[in-house]
Formats: sequence, C-alpha cells, structure tokens
Amino acid sequence: MESFSPLVLSIAATSFVTFQCLFHFVSPWISAQFFPGYHRLSPRHTIEWNSRTVSTLHALIVGLFCLYILLHDDAVNEDPVWGDPSLVKINVAMTCGYLLSDMLLICYYWRAIGDKFFVIHHLAALYAYYYVLVSSLLTQSRMCRQDGEGTWAKGEQPCSLMGWVRVDNKGLVSDEIVEFHFSQHYIWNTLIYSFVTV
Repeated sequence: MESFSPLVLSIAATSFVTFQCLFHFVSPWISAQFFPGYHRLSPRHTIEWNSRTVSTLHALIVGLFCLYILLHDDAVNEDPVWGDPSLVKINVAMTCGYLLSDMLLICYYWRAIGDKFFVIHHLAALYAYYYVLVSSLLTQSRMCRQDGEGTWAKGEQPCSLMGWVRVDNKGLVSDEIVEFHFSQHYIWNTLIYSFVTV
C-alpha cells in the first residue's frame, strides 16, 4: 500500500469527522440516557466527560483492530520487521484522524480540557504515526504502541465526575504494569532494529 494513498487519506478524514460527531452528538445523547448524573455535570465537566468517552471508544476500536492484525495478518506476522503493513496503515490512519479531532477539541475547549502536554503528546504521536505511514519497519512495535497507549491512557476514567469513589488501587497498579510492559517492548524492538540494520 502506498504511504498516503487515497484510501489512507479518506480513512483519516472519515475518522476525524466520525470522532467529532461522536463528541458533539452521540456521547451526550448516550450519556444522558444511561447516566442520570450526566445532567448535573458542569459545562466544563460535560466537555471532559464527552472527550473521555470518545477517547475510550477510540481505544476500544483500535485495540480490537490491533488484536485482529496480530492474530490474522500474515504479512506482518511472517516478517514483523519488514512485512507489508497495509492493515496497520489503515489502523494508524484511523488513529491520526482521532488525534487531529482531539487536538481540535483541546484547542477549542482550552479552558475546560486544554493542556500543553496533551498537545505535545498528540504532536509526537502524529509524528510517530507519520513514520509508520511512510515506512514498513517494525509494524508490530507500532501496533503495540498504539494498543498500549489506548490501554494505559484509559486507566483513569471520569468516575470522579459522577461522584464515584475508587475502592482500591487496582486500576493504578494495572496502569503501571501495562506501562512497564510496553516500555520493555520498545527497548527490545530498538535492540532488534539496531541488529537488523547493522
């Protein structure tokens, strides 16, 4: 697959529009139906709730797609370093659309959810995913980073917004385990890459 084929660009654009619609229309409607406390949230907390809902949905979609690719994509599994990452590029295009959508929301609702570190994080992620779109190298590493980011970033849900209290620190421990696992994954992939390219 070409780096920036019409398919990749159209998937990124569709993803952008879809996540904007999810934030502005779908999340508020579903949240109002299933969470009675949603109506009592302040405007700032409503924006944060909808943002996290869309973020969690994105992580679920991308994570399931990553799992499918790892289990069923022969091109990537036969050659994890140089394999043709057509499905990976489609998955990354979806994530790029989401990141651009989320950055727009962060900038527009800066007083509610603005954070310079999120902007830096999104820009760094977009740069990394741009590299995936122009290179076929280490596609499994990129997928695991994508899946791991989704898992790790969703550890703290907006339960406090609804007044729910966490009973224990299992979620925090889980987040730390996932972060350690994926940091080790990056180290091993870097070592493999250095040996392959020498």
